[in-house]
Amino acid sequence: MGFACAPQSTTEAYTGRVKEPGGILLVACYELGHQPLAVAWPAAFLERRGYRPALLDVSVEPFDSEKVRRARLVAVSVPMHTALRLGVAVAERARAVNPTCHIAFYGLYATLNAEYLLSRVADSVLGGEADEALVELARNLERARDDAGGRGQAPGECRSEQRGLPPAPRPILAKLDFPVPSRTQLPSLKKYAHVDKDGRLELAGSVEATRGCKHLCRHCPIPPSTAGASSSCRGTSCSRTSASRSRRGRRTSPSATQTS
Repeated sequence: MGFACAPQSTTEAYTGRVKEPGGILLVACYELGHQPLAVAWPAAFLERRGYRPALLDVSVEPFDSEKVRRARLVAVSVPMHTALRLGVAVAERARAVNPTCHIAFYGLYATLNAEYLLSRVADSVLGGEADEALVELARNLERARDDAGGRGQAPGECRSEQRGLPPAPRPILAKLDFPVPSRTQLPSLKKYAHVDKDGRLELAGSVEATRGCKHLCRHCPIPPSTAGASSSCRGTSCSRTSASRSRRGRRTSPSATQTS
């Protein structure tokens, strides 16, 4: 499925149900001042499958210990280097607050730094188009719990006795069926970057029209995650999001950024 697993020693004491409200916590750390699509879109994928994730954006709101304590799966988005540095610190705090939760990293810099993350604080690292892979990881955790009669254990392919680190995950390049991003739990757009129009600050939203890139620039983190592939985010989802934001009087800038 495009993810590598090497659970930390505490993670095998897995007891909670992932489908409980807040059983999954999606964490954004930094997206250049934008309201983070990198958690809004995975949230929509999870909700479509019956999960009820909680969202946390530590770039504009404080670390929430209660959300972390409730979570059985904490998934940290790291689409850029700044987010990676912040995300590692957040994951370490999450581990201290909730030692038995499963911590996953996803995004462009997760794949590039898989060995570092798995050796330090991560239980799983997901590469490429990770939205559906997050759903599959949640299912694996739920099945592992059920198979153990509720006592809980890490998924079979991720036993911690196999602590020798796996290779970095292969990027997931499948074209996904994108739902409309789920933004309702995110902070208001007032908390994010604004547009300066004639000296007046206006609310600004963003949508994502494509993912990946056909170019293979050596300085860029995108090629290792997409292998030169590029795809659209399905026009229906993009247009619905843009229309919704326009009706609310928000300036919307189509984005071709490549966050996983």
